Amino acid sequence: MTTLSDNKRSKKLLSIILAIPIAVILISSAVFYLAKQDIISFTTVNRGTLINPPMQLGDLHPLRSDGGEFLFNRAESRWVFMVVGGRECRDACERMLYLTRQTHTAMGKKVDRVERIYLAVDGPLSPELRDFLEAEHSDMTVLQADGSAFLKGLKNLEINPFDASTFYVVDPMGWVMMYYRAADMEQLTLTTLGKDVLKDTGRLIK
Repeated sequence: MTTLSDNKRSKKLLSIILAIPIAVILISSAVFYLAKQDIISFTTVNRGTLINPPMQLGDLHPLRSDGGEFLFNRAESRWVFMVVGGRECRDACERMLYLTRQTHTAMGKKVDRVERIYLAVDGPLSPELRDFLEAEHSDMTVLQADGSAFLKGLKNLEINPFDASTFYVVDPMGWVMMYYRAADMEQLTLTTLGKDVLKDTGRLIK
C-alpha cells in the first residue's frame, strides 16, 4: 500500500531527475558564455603555442657550417631551442639568443637534454654575427636552410614565422612543434617567458 510519504518521495525524486538535464544545459550555457568572453580559458597547460600541424625540419635538409646535413632521430638527438634569423641578428633576435641561453643554463641537470640552434634562412652568416656567436654563444649550433621552404612549412601560423621576437622548440625527431613569442623586449617580460619555457620543458623532458 502506497503511503503519502512514499508519494512525496517519488515526486521529489522525479523532480530531481527532471532538473538534472536543465541544470546541465544552464551550466553549459554559462561556461560557453564565460569562455566566449575570455573570462575562463580551456587552453592547455603549455605556456608555449603548439604548432598544428608541426613542421618536419629535416625536410629542409638544414646544413652545418661545414656543409654536412644536420640529422634528427638519432640516438644522440636532443630537444632544440631554435632561433631563426638571417645573416644578421640584432635587437629582438639578439635578445632571443640571450633568452634561450639563460633558460638553457637554468635547466640544471637536464641541460644536456637540450641544445640550441641558430637557423639562418637567407645565406651564410655575416662575419660580425659569426664572431658574435663564437664569443657569446659558443655552444650554439649554426645551421642554414632555405627560407622560402621554412616559410611554406609554417604557413598556418598566426604569426610571421620569421618574427624576431620568437623562438621554436624542436623535438628529437625533428618536428618543429611549439613556439614562444615575447610580447616585448622588457626584462620582466623575458624573465617571465623564460620561467614559462622552463615549466614546459620540465614536462616535455621527464
